[in-house]
Amino acid sequence: MKMKTSRFIVLVFTVLFFTACSNDDAGEELKEFTFTAISPDSGTVGTEVTITGTNFPESTDDVTMTFGGVTATITSISTTQLTTTVPQGAVSGEVVISANGLVQTSPSSFTVLAELESGIMENLEAPQTGGQGEEVGGPFTKFSFESGEVTASETEWDIAFRGTTIAVNGGGVTGTADEPERNGNAGVAVETGTFSEVTSAEGLTYAQDADGAFAIATGSGSGWYNYNGATFTVTPIPGRVFVFRTHDGNYAKVEILSYYRDAPAEPDAFTDESRVYTFNYVYNPNDGNTSLVN
Repeated sequence: MKMKTSRFIVLVFTVLFFTACSNDDAGEELKEFTFTAISPDSGTVGTEVTITGTNFPESTDDVTMTFGGVTATITSISTTQLTTTVPQGAVSGEVVISANGLVQTSPSSFTVLAELESGIMENLEAPQTGGQGEEVGGPFTKFSFESGEVTASETEWDIAFRGTTIAVNGGGVTGTADEPERNGNAGVAVETGTFSEVTSAEGLTYAQDADGAFAIATGSGSGWYNYNGATFTVTPIPGRVFVFRTHDGNYAKVEILSYYRDAPAEPDAFTDESRVYTFNYVYNPNDGNTSLVN
């Protein structure tokens, strides 16, 4: 009887020992999965994202990933790296990976960016009174990059037009008649190159309107246009791109295409209505983000 009892006790201890070892091994296996980095840490829907870690499964079927709770499709996988794209409907927040029975979150949150807004403003009217030796006056036509439209708002505007003059909603009064009140922090940097070559607003120096001077200089060859005394026409200076910091700290770029209604290829000062702007623009609606290309 003692012999059978002893054998039973040994058997129980043996089972418990191997069970404990098995659990330890499983625990060690689960702990091997790590999530160490995500690059980039921001992007629009469809942006390719690389996840770095250790001991990922070999098959995408064994891993799930979410951006702010929205499931993403894994496009490639290795034991140390996952590749995915930001899914439609994703929101800013944690990136979560589930694999090997474990759940790991990104070391930092991911910011889902809104798409840049590209547009063309056609036939923005910028009339003025006076001229030809008389004092120039009349209200400026204000434009908002956020809405992509002319605005009558006293505060939600970025740039304003009257004749060949362009004002920004930042700085101080210039002493010009009927100029708009500036209550934002807009500014402008003048860049040289094609519109597509200007890809970022980072590191630029932004000028603002000030006493006696507009940030975009007035006069032929100084700011945005050339005046041809033979044909009496105003044409945009080639390769001149304006990067604007908006009144509320976002960024946009502008290429002025024409000063005449319907943007004729060869304007006629006697038949084509002037003081009517057409321009391309790209606006970045993401707070403080300086990219100007999708």
